[in-house]
Amino acid sequence: MARRKSKNNNSTAFAIIAIIVIALAAAFAYFKDSIMEVFDDVDISGNFAVHFIDVGQGDSILIQNPEGQYMLIDTGERDQYDKLSAYLGHYKVKEFEYVVFTHPHSDHIGSADRIVKDYGIDTLIMPNATNTSKTFERLVSEIENKELAVTRADPGLRFKFGEAEFMVLGPSFDDYKNLNNFSVVVKMIYRENSFLFTGDMEKESENEVIAFCDENGISLLADVLKVAHHGSSSSSQEIFLERINPRYAVIFCGADNSYNHPNLKTVERLDFAGAQVIRTDLEGDIVIVSDGENLSVKKGRGDFAAHDPANDAEGEREQNEY
Repeated sequence: MARRKSKNNNSTAFAIIAIIVIALAAAFAYFKDSIMEVFDDVDISGNFAVHFIDVGQGDSILIQNPEGQYMLIDTGERDQYDKLSAYLGHYKVKEFEYVVFTHPHSDHIGSADRIVKDYGIDTLIMPNATNTSKTFERLVSEIENKELAVTRADPGLRFKFGEAEFMVLGPSFDDYKNLNNFSVVVKMIYRENSFLFTGDMEKESENEVIAFCDENGISLLADVLKVAHHGSSSSSQEIFLERINPRYAVIFCGADNSYNHPNLKTVERLDFAGAQVIRTDLEGDIVIVSDGENLSVKKGRGDFAAHDPANDAEGEREQNEY
């Protein structure tokens, strides 16, 4: 007499099949919609590229143009110098056409003195802001040692960067109580594409940049936004995002950081603005490449040198204002 098939066995089999189908569908949807593409080497081949270098809870941006020139915005903490220098070495960077140190907090200028010491710099741009920290004192000392002139970041300054050009939009004043509002704000334009770099600017500075642009007939529209202040709730207000209307929004933040960056409401505002949010804590190094019309987003290899604890000298990580 033949055995009857167990209903439980059939149910289990159907459940397993259903789970597999759902998993495959989810995987397909992820890869279909993903904007990220892993790269071995970014060969820009006549294109323009912006590298958002994963330096943990800090900022560092390398920009390269088709003419073979480089620009650096910030350096991350001092303990990230090995990672930063390895990244620069991989692309054979020895000198910069421009270097911008947005404001004197260690998560932005922690390795700035070493960049000044180890690399050639044609034009150094900084705000009219100071700090009593050892990080800032070392930077000033190295600038003096190299006899390097500093260009003050005043709104309206324009610079050519090969075929690209950029303008300083902020800071508007030099008497802020909060160092974050001294952040140098830069809008970069390469043919039909534009990028907005914001340092750690907060709402006060955002409003001033809006006013400056309105007074001077300058558009804030940008395809790519470097989200201010690691996605903190202190920045990226709705009116500012509406004016930018970014396609991509890149957030620098460290994995499991103690500041809970990025703030959920900030991410929601970015989503509402229609931006594709990309985070260094989730993706690592990020490179956005422009051919002058189209943008492609690539994920880094993640195999550059980790930081050397020897660079954590003198309890270097400072208490920044978050």
